[in-house]
Amino acid sequence: MPSSGIGLLVLIGHASHVVTQTGNDAKRLYEQMFVTDMYNKWIRPVDNQSSAIDVYVNLYLLSINDLIETDEVLTTTAFLSVSWNDTFLKWDPHTFGGIKLYHWPQDAVWKPDIALHNSYLDYKGLGDKTLNVLNRHTGAMNWNPFQVFKSTCSIDVFYFPFDYQTCYLRFQAWSFSRRQVHMKSGFNASEGFNLEYYETNTKWGIVNTSWHVYRDKQDAAINFKMTLKRKPMYFMMSVLLPICMLSILNICVYMIPVNSGEKAGYAVTVFLSFAVFLSIVSDTNPQNSETTPLITYFLVMQTASSALTTMLALVFSRLESFGDAKVPSSLVKLMNLMRCRPCLSCARKTKGNVIEPIDDSENATDTPKKGPSVKIDGTDAVNFLDFMCFVLFSLLFIISIMVCYVLATSKGRVYNEEFNYKSKDMYEQYGDTLINDGTNTDHSGDGYGDGYGDYHYDYYK
Repeated sequence: MPSSGIGLLVLIGHASHVVTQTGNDAKRLYEQMFVTDMYNKWIRPVDNQSSAIDVYVNLYLLSINDLIETDEVLTTTAFLSVSWNDTFLKWDPHTFGGIKLYHWPQDAVWKPDIALHNSYLDYKGLGDKTLNVLNRHTGAMNWNPFQVFKSTCSIDVFYFPFDYQTCYLRFQAWSFSRRQVHMKSGFNASEGFNLEYYETNTKWGIVNTSWHVYRDKQDAAINFKMTLKRKPMYFMMSVLLPICMLSILNICVYMIPVNSGEKAGYAVTVFLSFAVFLSIVSDTNPQNSETTPLITYFLVMQTASSALTTMLALVFSRLESFGDAKVPSSLVKLMNLMRCRPCLSCARKTKGNVIEPIDDSENATDTPKKGPSVKIDGTDAVNFLDFMCFVLFSLLFIISIMVCYVLATSKGRVYNEEFNYKSKDMYEQYGDTLINDGTNTDHSGDGYGDGYGDYHYDYYK
């Protein structure tokens, strides 16, 4: 029993002191802050009103909802983590039952009137009156407004569907200048633009994110940049591959015998199919003339090739109708030129397309008389032209598709090669010092995360 009593005393001695926070403590805190101290949300929470208040802004991207190329609009879901220090909302936790933090309605306290500067819709402040602001006893404030953002995004579709798009979300404290509100971001670039809660998009992948604060302007603003890479597989399977198949079918027109009567109809059908795909590609791209997709050039070229094939099919039908009539001498010369050497030597001894035998019964000095002739009819000429066009259009198709593919995929190679070396105009400069890539260098000595941050992903799917 004595030992049990001693053990009980030891446990009592090591028991922690528990402070109970009551509703009365919360009421007293509210009355102290907003009634007794007469907190005014219209006054910037700094003792020296001539100095700027530091506001730290981090972007947490949740999803990329859509990127409408025709309207050049990026739709994203995200929330901001906005932090600052309010010198008028401090208290001693021991005075209020150990309360170290409390939540106030966002409309009850001062907060920077941050809005999306490049909004596609009307300008409006972030957050909602139902949201709260976290207030710590030290005066540290944290506000996390979430929203579906619709921002403008300049689209360059020249390399479509192997294109990279760079879009920005520029947030600005609308009523304040840099002399009143100093925008900053996290300790490193991954904090400034955070993808911890990001859900992948089926159409776009993120390859790079960065942020920077405007140092050469009076606006209190911060810029978040994301580089997106299109996932091209769907377009390749649904549009690009059928276009290539149609191009092959267009070449096969020259394999159809002209006397079958189906040559011209087949060519017209292929031409109309190209016109349909041209309309589909045009509808998916911005309605401007600044940049035209490379695939549009390729499709127009194949459509023109199909139109030329249709016209040649009609010409060949007319040529085949000549029958045994005389074929144009220029075509005969071309046919003889493409034949084997013995035929070329015979062509030198003939006149036009007629082979003239020598009459031995007359003097050799006399002019030879024309005898029976071997003629090239329209069918022979059409067969020859079909073969020549088949070879020519096949070569043009192979060359065009190789050139377009190399050009379309060159953007990705250039992007990967130049990522680690960026020109000065991509950075903000403070004085004579260039802010380094991948770091948040503070040149003014007034806090962390001031300047530029960059973070690269191999391919964030």
